[in-house]
Amino acid sequence: MASKPAIFERLIGLETEYALAISNSAAAYTEASEPGGKYRVYRHLVAEVRKRVPTVEARNMKEGIFHAAGGAVWFEAERPAAGGGLIEGATPECRSPRQLLAWQRAQDELLSQAASAAFGDEVRLLKNDRDAHGNIYGAQENYEVDLASGFGLIAWRISLVLVLPLAALTWIALWLLIGIGRTYTLLALIGYLIASRWMKEPQGLARVLFGCELERLEEAGPTGPRWLEATLAVVTRVLIFPIAIALYCPLELFAFRKLRRQLTPFLISRPIIAGTGMIDNDGKFHLADKAPAMNCLTGYGGMLADRPVYSFGHFFKTAYADAWLDPLEYASLFQQRQRLQIALGDSNRADVAEYLRIGTTLLVIDAIEAGCLPAVARIRQPLRALRAICADPTLKFQIPLVGKRTCTAIELQRFYLDACRAFVDQADNPPTEARQILRLWEETLDALEEDPQDLVGSLDWVTKQFLLSKAGPDAAWEVRKKIDLRYSELSDEGYFERLRSTGITEQLLAPAEIDYALRNPPTGTPATVRGRYIREFSGGEEAIAVNWQRIYLGSGRKERQIDLSRYRPLHPPAPRASSKKSRRKDRGA
Repeated sequence: MASKPAIFERLIGLETEYALAISNSAAAYTEASEPGGKYRVYRHLVAEVRKRVPTVEARNMKEGIFHAAGGAVWFEAERPAAGGGLIEGATPECRSPRQLLAWQRAQDELLSQAASAAFGDEVRLLKNDRDAHGNIYGAQENYEVDLASGFGLIAWRISLVLVLPLAALTWIALWLLIGIGRTYTLLALIGYLIASRWMKEPQGLARVLFGCELERLEEAGPTGPRWLEATLAVVTRVLIFPIAIALYCPLELFAFRKLRRQLTPFLISRPIIAGTGMIDNDGKFHLADKAPAMNCLTGYGGMLADRPVYSFGHFFKTAYADAWLDPLEYASLFQQRQRLQIALGDSNRADVAEYLRIGTTLLVIDAIEAGCLPAVARIRQPLRALRAICADPTLKFQIPLVGKRTCTAIELQRFYLDACRAFVDQADNPPTEARQILRLWEETLDALEEDPQDLVGSLDWVTKQFLLSKAGPDAAWEVRKKIDLRYSELSDEGYFERLRSTGITEQLLAPAEIDYALRNPPTGTPATVRGRYIREFSGGEEAIAVNWQRIYLGSGRKERQIDLSRYRPLHPPAPRASSKKSRRKDRGA
């Protein structure tokens, strides 16, 4: 049996992509719809974030900032000049479900406040996972776990050694590509300055060469004009494709194999408690927004139009991007403790749904790593079963299991509930929060069997289905889809926010907890150190840059590095109690 870790001590975190809802009648629409316009929206948003909390620039391949609460804000887009763009918020590293929920809610509040201050009602953030055109984005969960052990870990490390020469060639090729890009910019600028002397309206030439007028070059998108962006995107994909294939094979063979096998049935059935609901193009209601689009169990998450349940994209980015900026980052891939990234999950608005999504998954992972989970039934064709579960709001679909057996998603969830309860019962001094989650998990499954309407305000898909029912059975698709999307809007006009103002939704956090998380990093994690350095050195004379692994102070030969991976306290503080309103007796009290 594997050694039994303490419950709720691993590092966990959430990444959330927020869509931009831009008013068609607003002045901001013209600017945002221009090439690179959403990047300018991001710049305005970040300027407002800086007014609220100390920030520093991120040392990372994609543009972003870290703030004093320990988290980060990124501009997430592969093709910004072509009109792409999302705002991504990443929570600081946390250790308990309640801690993570508080910092996630603080992140929602920080970004919604910044958007309101920057744009008023013209630009709003949507915390959803699929737009009206079917584009998929949204939430990802991160859990610190063992990548492998024994022979599997040795084989993984040998694979990294074999891949290293290919990685080095990729870094060299990327540096050459950057050099070519900078040379183009210099030559284009010289050419424009010469040609503009003989042109009456040189703005057209500037848009071709730079993607914008010359006076707006400083705030232009980071990838240049649309044609250059498209060319660089194709060339970059060609350059990184060999290392992508070379790294994916050992990841599929060795990374989290036992964990994936035991965790997959839980995740396939989890939408019944954590899904946010969705209206598809045919007007049919699904339990989850993102789950029906999943097309593979493992993948990089976009490299080849893959939408995986388990994403290996962060390994790939470390190998070709982070290590390209700092080759020592490649060494981090040899560590046994790595980040398991789950891409199957919706961006919840309801506290109970998000708390259960985090807490139940964390308990299951703790039980698996402790070797305390009984043999798990295997699902035949997991992705097909996932889509069928999401397409059945009655929750009666019989999941085909290996061995010609079947069960419902609720029955599968109860198996994991019972296993986690037994795990917690035999643990030495388990945290009170673990029993709170078990109780809330059981109450929720009971309500789903007896009367799901009792969970309006607690589970997102039930709440959204309730709102849709108020539109009437004959409501047009456009009306129903508007409800679907505006449910997730982070503003006072968002439909979930309207419900919250009436007291229908169940709040698990006290306002003081969210207010604290807006300004301070969580205790007992690397974010504690990161946040302290950001608050102390931001705006000072000494240069500072930050990423998830290190803090960089100074520049050039005088640069000093603080390794955040060394900050691993054994006993983080217990979660704070809350005086939240409760709909069920002693829930989370």
